Order: sequence, then C-alpha cells, then structure tokens
Amino acid sequence: MKQFEFSLDRLLKVKQQLERLAEMEQLRAREAVERARTNLKEFQDQLCRVAEQLHSSVGQAMPPFQWASVCEMADRLGNSIRTSEQEVAVTEQKLQVAAQERAQIATEVEALTNLRQQQWMQWRQDAQKADQDRLDEIGMRQWQAARGETMGGSQSPS
Repeated sequence: MKQFEFSLDRLLKVKQQLERLAEMEQLRAREAVERARTNLKEFQDQLCRVAEQLHSSVGQAMPPFQWASVCEMADRLGNSIRTSEQEVAVTEQKLQVAAQERAQIATEVEALTNLRQQQWMQWRQDAQKADQDRLDEIGMRQWQAARGETMGGSQSPS
C-alpha cells in the first residue's frame, strides 16, 4: 500500500506559519498596550504630584511666574494624559484585532489538523484491511493447496 499523503499538508504548514506570525503580532500588540498604559500612569502620577504641591501651597503667597509655570505644567500634563488615553484605546483596539486574527487562524489550523488526523486514521484502517485481506487470500490459497494435495493424494487412479 502506498504511503500516507495529506493533500492539504502544504496549506496546513502555511497556516501554522501564519499562526506563529499572528501570535508574535498579538504579543507585540500586548506589549504596546502595556507601554501605553505605563506612559499614561506616569503622566497621571506627575499630575498628582503637581496637585499635591499646589495643595500644600494653598493659603501661601506664590510668585506669578511660579503660578504660571505650575498652570502650564498642569495643562501640558492634561494634554499628555488625553493623548495617552487615546493611545491606550488605539493599542487596545489593535490588540483585540490581533487576538481575533490569531483565533481565526488557530481555528483554521485546528480544522486542518483534525482533517489530517481523520484521513490518517482512515488510511490506517484501509491499510490494516488491505493487509488482512492479503493474509486471508494467502491463507485461503494455502488451505486450498493443502486440500488439493489431500484430495489428490487420497484418490486412487482408476
């Protein structure tokens, strides 16, 4: 019997490679989300520190340049926080898309792998049946040959 051959083997290998690439893309997207969240947290922490400084200055006289400087810094931090929040949203969306793409490819790989396994099992069953049929044929020939010798040897010539 011929060797097992899965006709979609090339496609399976390509899909497995695409799955690995999608996994790497998902990992990169996850890292980008973490970086964006870390940046956002840093800006929020800076704004808290500025607010604490202002809170400790309440009731005290503050030079106008210092007040302007603190207000400008708070404004820049506010803008940075808004930008970082948008970046977090964008990177989270990219992560979600990457996860969906990976899930889709993983489903295709699993389907092809299952199909390959089913075809392998069917090929194996067919091979075992062919082997058994061949053995049955050999056994039948030997039995017939042995019976023919017995029948031919026990009859007397007339």
